[in-house]
Amino acid sequence: MLAEQLVRLRPAPIVLVCLALAVPAAASAATRHDEAVSVLHQVKAVRDGHGVKSGFELTPLLRELAQRLPDLSPRDRRAARRMMLRPTIGQSQPGEDAYAVPEAPKSPFCGVHFCIHWVAINTTNQKDAPPSADSDHDGIPNYVETMAGVFEHVHQVENVDMAWREPVSDGTRGGGVDKTDVYIKQLGDQGIFGYSTPDPNQKGNSQFAYLVMDNDFSHAEFPRYTDPLEPMEVTAAHEYNHVLQFGYDWLQDTWMFESTAVWAEDKVYDSVNDYVGYLKRWTQLTQVPLTAFDATDPASAVNLKVYGDAVWNRWLEAHYGEAVVRGAWEMSLDTSPPSFAPGAYDASLRTHGTSFFDAFTRFAADTAEWRSTAGPFEEGASWPDVKRSSAKSLVPGAGVTGHLDHTGYALVRVTPTADARIRFVGNLSHGTPGAVALVGRQGSETAGAIDVKLKRLPNGGRGHVTLANPGGYSRVTAVLINAGVAQNGFRPELGDWDFSAVDDRSVTGLLTTDFRRPRVLRRTPTVEATDVSRKTKVRVRFSEQVTGVNTSSVRLLASDGHKVSARVTYDPATQRARLTPKERLNRHARYAVKLTARIVDRGQNTIAPAGRTWHFRTGG
Repeated sequence: MLAEQLVRLRPAPIVLVCLALAVPAAASAATRHDEAVSVLHQVKAVRDGHGVKSGFELTPLLRELAQRLPDLSPRDRRAARRMMLRPTIGQSQPGEDAYAVPEAPKSPFCGVHFCIHWVAINTTNQKDAPPSADSDHDGIPNYVETMAGVFEHVHQVENVDMAWREPVSDGTRGGGVDKTDVYIKQLGDQGIFGYSTPDPNQKGNSQFAYLVMDNDFSHAEFPRYTDPLEPMEVTAAHEYNHVLQFGYDWLQDTWMFESTAVWAEDKVYDSVNDYVGYLKRWTQLTQVPLTAFDATDPASAVNLKVYGDAVWNRWLEAHYGEAVVRGAWEMSLDTSPPSFAPGAYDASLRTHGTSFFDAFTRFAADTAEWRSTAGPFEEGASWPDVKRSSAKSLVPGAGVTGHLDHTGYALVRVTPTADARIRFVGNLSHGTPGAVALVGRQGSETAGAIDVKLKRLPNGGRGHVTLANPGGYSRVTAVLINAGVAQNGFRPELGDWDFSAVDDRSVTGLLTTDFRRPRVLRRTPTVEATDVSRKTKVRVRFSEQVTGVNTSSVRLLASDGHKVSARVTYDPATQRARLTPKERLNRHARYAVKLTARIVDRGQNTIAPAGRTWHFRTGG
């Protein structure tokens, strides 16, 4: 018997997204206006420190607000634009986020590639000023000089070593010619590390931008760091990578923006490992799409996943080199549609002889044992284990059933039995690209050898994988993957693509040790029967229940090899198939019945070759 266990595959936030897809077209304008206003309010809330979980929320929010400007009322549009202005005095209304006093006399401090802006401590305003210590008494605080050095190092790694394109020039804005401007402000009291945003009123997908950084990264506001230099470093690397991204394509998907920026910060400052803090949540959300970001609620816990998605870029780098990530940004506007992250990754991966589909399916399987240093994840031993989807461990004869959204997958525990081999049979909705896998680990969690058996299903349907000697593994995991990324256009009211064609797709899995082929037990007409009625029906009884019985797998052929038009039925209760010709057969004619390997049992064993074909002859 198939013991079914419900795999919980649809967290509530994603259900809400799918329900939103049903909004009538007539309500779209009103819906877009309401969502735009919601984003405007959330920008204000985050700037007040409400709903901040990662410390990086403001950058995607400001970008989202910029995209939604046309849906706002004129009054709200003016308020939104002011929020995107540089925080210099005179550009804000009372209560908005800008310097309250002019910049310090020696501000900005400009190096080769950056200009650092700050205000000095005085009786009018002390909030935004950096620490005033100035060891060389040159009028430029140590903090400003340190930050300038950090940004020059970030530029060296990201633009020179990693060969990312230079940012789009902002001309003479900010006071420096062709330099990126960095404004120091008090942000830590809001839980924000820093942010970057394109200047408003630009056109086109390639835009220039500026950055804002916290004024001291104090331990009181960022308690997980003992050295304030660390949060400054990773924030500079993260937010500057956004500035480079804005130069490639500021309309690219949020999950690609954030996962790339987190990956980049670890490339520049490998020892800090801030990204690990996002992985505990990530490991519990494999069934949430890799692409998921709820623009209607940026503070949603689901949205933390995009920061943990940095592991996707780490996996790509391990297999194809770091240039594959940059290549996705370089090709962002050349895909169809443009600014579609799966398409951008696919275009870059194809220059390496593979595809997004192939890469994602193997990535999903590899995460089952990502803590082992024997796998592709270099720092995986420090990561939390990825959550399994079912409460019980599969044993032979047991299965799972549920639904998966696009780029979502489920890991299922499997009991390592003493059988010679086990097989996992997966079935995805027809037309849904995906894969099934069995992953075995020998030895310890952090150093054990890994064996991955993966079967890709480009068009969905049924597939299976087999693992020998399952008892020899410390842990065995079955994997069901929905790798679909087909989209029906961008939905502004959602701030996301419409993936309804590949969302909520049914998946099933069965664990079995049955490797015995089904056989033909009885057939009518019998082998080499003669004087058979011209009205005969062909009947076949199998040794067990099978699937795949249809007009393609059960055929009646005339002596000239042509297929006889017929109707084919199958009764699983009696295990019998019947072929009924639509017209009388010819007199004194020889016919062949042919069964094909498409007929399989539940364990995906094909019908035994013996007895697949036989002949008979009709009477007069």
